[in-house]
Amino acid sequence: MSLERQEIRNFLVKLAKLFAINMVTQIIEPGSNLGALPECKRRRCFTASAVRSSAPVFLLSCALMVFILPSVAATPAEKTSKTVQAGAAALSSELKTVDELTQAHSFYKARKVLEPLLEAHPKNPQVHKSAGRLFAKMGLLPRAIDEYNKVLALEPGNVSAYIELSRAYMAREDANHAMIYAREALKRNPSSAEARLLLVRILMAKSLLLEAEQELQRLLHGDPNDAQVHFMAANIYRERGQGSLALEHIDKAIQLNPHKHDWLIEKSDICILLGRNDDARNSLERLLQYEPESVEGLNKLARVKENSFRDYDGAMICYKKVLETDPDSVTALAGIERLKAKKNDLAGLWKHQLRTNLSRLFSGFSTKPKN
Repeated sequence: MSLERQEIRNFLVKLAKLFAINMVTQIIEPGSNLGALPECKRRRCFTASAVRSSAPVFLLSCALMVFILPSVAATPAEKTSKTVQAGAAALSSELKTVDELTQAHSFYKARKVLEPLLEAHPKNPQVHKSAGRLFAKMGLLPRAIDEYNKVLALEPGNVSAYIELSRAYMAREDANHAMIYAREALKRNPSSAEARLLLVRILMAKSLLLEAEQELQRLLHGDPNDAQVHFMAANIYRERGQGSLALEHIDKAIQLNPHKHDWLIEKSDICILLGRNDDARNSLERLLQYEPESVEGLNKLARVKENSFRDYDGAMICYKKVLETDPDSVTALAGIERLKAKKNDLAGLWKHQLRTNLSRLFSGFSTKPKN
């Protein structure tokens, strides 16, 4: 029992004694004429007098017992509960800060917030999970893997930790370990679309396209309106040379998520596979309406104009726009040199063709028989 509670208990005991003394005093009070009364009346007078005189003390005792003592008794538990809640809220806020800084690529600041948390909360899986995300973004993949393994040591059933471990191994180009953890995540949560989609990517990386397609069909059966799944299906069918199916899925993906502008690049590749060069060019031009400085989009459009349309001037414009964004772009610099050579070769070809045609024309006149 705490010192504060002991003091209040002693006070209440003293108050109870005072209440008893007060009642006894009423019985033997000098000058009282209770003794002259009959026994039954004396008892009634004593009871009424005692109650009247002790009522204030009695009420005060009851008030103290009802309102003060329970609150004192509950104080330590309440303090502990509030402390725990405040600590959890503060930790959650700090972890949110770490994740926000990680997403913003402010790795130094994120690490300054994280390191004390790792030291103060070595048994908290959420702290290790945030650490894993940060180190993975920083490219410190062995450290990220170590943090995710700590999460699993604390929470063996944490599906998200298995998924993050799989991603980390994929980033290390270790598809075998990546597959192990992706399958383990699916084993623990067969309905996890995130884990299944990750498994599809791993299977594609290992060129296991038939198995990847089977997994995608399961995903499409579960949610036929998942744009990401349709995009992955388009990738698979393009790799397998099934351009029509690939185009069907990429169109569906773009329809479901029109804000993923980079998917228009995938559509242009599929259109080129199908020989639909106009559609390929239109897709890239549409992308550049949304993202005019897209280096990948400009490079792709330049190649389409150069190879499919022999529009060397248009391709040159695209490469020059790339250099405005990235002056050291090897692709753009090489493209410009190649285009210059092609234009010179084309001019030479035209001259040669013109000479040949003129020569044939004049030779035809010279060999024409006279009348």
